[in-house]
Formats: sequence, structure tokens, C-alpha cells
Amino acid sequence: MALTRKPFAEFAAELAAGLRDGRNDRPIAETARLKILEVASGDWRLSMVLDGVTEVIGDESFDSREEAIATTIDRLVACPDDIRTVPILNRD
Repeated sequence: MALTRKPFAEFAAELAAGLRDGRNDRPIAETARLKILEVASGDWRLSMVLDGVTEVIGDESFDSREEAIATTIDRLVACPDDIRTVPILNRD
């Protein structure tokens, strides 16, 4: 199955609409994967793949993969109480 690529602004607008409609406690996806990808030469961005179907590409661009990874990790570590994780048994 091919991924549907979606810009982050569109994804954020859909989330905002869901919050306005009272869907604030519903999960965004059953599964989500984060990765860093180069969308153009020297343009590295965070990608979220939701349920293996929708890929959301972040708006923020980084000059290198290393910079993108370091920034993403720093931000995740800075907000541990705001992130819930569930261990997965099947890794690709």
C-alpha cells in the first residue's frame, strides 16, 4: 500500500478541527513511526508515518540529517511527561 504524503500544516489543521469537535481524547493513530528524511538536497525533515498509511512531513527544515536527529531527540527528551509510549513487539 502506498503512503499518502501530507504536509504538517494540513495535518495540524485536521487535529485542530478534531479538538474543536470534542475529539481530544481519541488516538491520532494506532501506530506511528518517526523518521528523518531528505525531501530535497540539503532539506532534512521529520516524518511521521501514521498507521502505515499517512506520512506527515514536518515544516521545519534542517541542513543535515545529524542536525535533524539531534534537534528531534533534544525536544523529545525535554518533554517526557507529555509523551506516552507503548512498547512494540514487532519491529521492522
